[in-house]
Amino acid sequence: MRHEDQIQMVRRVMRHVEEGTTTYADRMHRNPVSAYTCPERFEREQETVFRKWPLLIGMSNLVAEPGDYVTEDIAGIPAIIVRDRQGKVRAFKNVCRHRGARLVEGEGCGLKMFSCPYHAWTYTLEGRLKGIPDAKSFDEVDKAEQGLFEMNAIEKYGLIFVQPEGEPVDIDEALGGMQRDMEGYGFENFHPYRHLTIRRKFNWKLSPETFMEGYHLQYLHKDTVGPIFFSNLMPFDEFGRNSRLVVPRRRIMELRDRPEDDWKLIPETAIVYTFFPHVTFIMQAGHVEMWRSYPDGAPDRARVEVSVYTPQKVETEKAKAFYDKNIDLAIATVDKEDFPLSEGIQAGHMAAMQDHVTYGRNEPALIHYCTTMEAATA
Repeated sequence: MRHEDQIQMVRRVMRHVEEGTTTYADRMHRNPVSAYTCPERFEREQETVFRKWPLLIGMSNLVAEPGDYVTEDIAGIPAIIVRDRQGKVRAFKNVCRHRGARLVEGEGCGLKMFSCPYHAWTYTLEGRLKGIPDAKSFDEVDKAEQGLFEMNAIEKYGLIFVQPEGEPVDIDEALGGMQRDMEGYGFENFHPYRHLTIRRKFNWKLSPETFMEGYHLQYLHKDTVGPIFFSNLMPFDEFGRNSRLVVPRRRIMELRDRPEDDWKLIPETAIVYTFFPHVTFIMQAGHVEMWRSYPDGAPDRARVEVSVYTPQKVETEKAKAFYDKNIDLAIATVDKEDFPLSEGIQAGHMAAMQDHVTYGRNEPALIHYCTTMEAATA
């Protein structure tokens, strides 16, 4: 975020604190419980927003050098994200064209070529079919037409996006103006530090929705992060299908005694970006958290991929202790407080306890998200 934008946001936060306000939506909103339980809605979400929209996968250093790769399950599509020999990020469906076996698992570095573990068919990092053992038995195979299935991969602002299907969507159009913030962070220099997978018994949308309001901080998180942040105070902005919430730390008011040129927003807040449809991206002081929520086979099952990035490589024990302390608190708060509560919400939805949930005017991010999702899947 540019410094002039940080100054404006600090002023905005201070006005909210002084006036006892937050960002308000025009009106309340009711979201049908079927959005979390309906099998048809569940299938439609996977076929639309997860297939035909650019999905944030990670930062550039996720595959830092040629031959570096990671695998990903994108709502049922097994994928490989790799940096080719020319330094371009590419995305392929992780299936051999012979019998459909997965070419690679996990992640790796320095790969020269993909080789299928089943029958050793080989492919270049650009996806071309290179070699077939006992080639005479496959004399009708046209190598030029039997390369890996490639998906649209975009690398910009130090971020990697993959669009599995459909006509490529321009990434700046998809970001809807949020790139003004992204281009100032220097994400191309950030390094992956930690990754974990969390599986939970709730609809995949309940993970990003967890982060879309600070109304609950003083109640659910009263013994963890609640005392650190203002509760129910969140400047909100929408950027097309995406959004930004700024959750201020209580100490931000101390900036009043300093010159505006010295004001820095990030150390005094958590900036919560929602990359539509499924990524919560949190700028914290010293690290970035990326919570990517995917459908996991049923309307009431989710797989959440949590990735943490740091602005420099963590190479000393002192640095490791610093990052671990802060990251452990952030992840534990969500995984031990928010997510168990969300599982209870989902259980109530599955039991048809009510036909809708209610969002107040003080929850504009939730209103924006659910109405955007409804329009995108219509």
